[in-house]
Amino acid sequence: MSNLSLRSILDTCKLTGPNFLDWERNVRLVLRQENIEYVLDTPVPKIPDANSPEFATFDLTAREKHVTDAKTVQCVMLAAMSMELQRQHDRMSAFEMLEHLKSLFDSESQTLEYELLTDIFKCRLQEGGNVSEHVLKMIGLIERVATTGIKFEDRVSAAIILYSLPSSFTNFIVNYNLNKTKATMPELHNMLKSYEASTSKGKTVLMVSSNAKSRSKNKNKQKKKGKVGPTPTTLKPKGGGHMKPKVAKDVCLYCKEKGHWKRDCELYKANLAKAPGASSSEA
Repeated sequence: MSNLSLRSILDTCKLTGPNFLDWERNVRLVLRQENIEYVLDTPVPKIPDANSPEFATFDLTAREKHVTDAKTVQCVMLAAMSMELQRQHDRMSAFEMLEHLKSLFDSESQTLEYELLTDIFKCRLQEGGNVSEHVLKMIGLIERVATTGIKFEDRVSAAIILYSLPSSFTNFIVNYNLNKTKATMPELHNMLKSYEASTSKGKTVLMVSSNAKSRSKNKNKQKKKGKVGPTPTTLKPKGGGHMKPKVAKDVCLYCKEKGHWKRDCELYKANLAKAPGASSSEA
């Protein structure tokens, strides 16, 4: 890629103030490709006094190159600013310009740091969510906060990501810590994707098995409900008539007549009514 084509990225991100960090990152990217990024971090050295011991070892050629590179960087930076900021900085060297911009927009940078860190520690994966999308989002936030000067080691980044996962990843987290696993963020991303795929497959097999058992039980219940026992039949008298009440053939113990028992005897009932104190213990 040519210098001019790479510098075109600065046209889409001119410095206005709040976007200082993004702007600085783009400027450094362009200057790094041209091997002159050092100008931003190192002021042009002063020529020592001709009578001093330092003058004998001073590299005038390197200084001349530094001056030339500093002018190039100054023009690149000014061209990538708003008109108002250009007027404020056109008399400054590239090194002085960057230091002044940092002092102007330091509060914005601090606010951005706070917002990014808040987003990182508030970010949580809900149960059933896509772990790949979640981890990629976390990686993006961690890399963005690194541009503000806060850089996490891989183990800290991994701990932050694992902390954001739901309880369904507890086994993974325990094994990761017990085995003292060390992984970069891309490696951790791939490990979590594999774990999610394996657990999802196990759940699918379990659900299929449970559904099959449920259907089998329902079929058995339906079969049991379908079985109907024999309907009891009522015996009818031959000839289709009504059954006559059974008539007693024994002799009444009270009146000595046949055809009824003592309890049905009219004479017995009449006498019993006349003598309420009489006993009815006889059969």
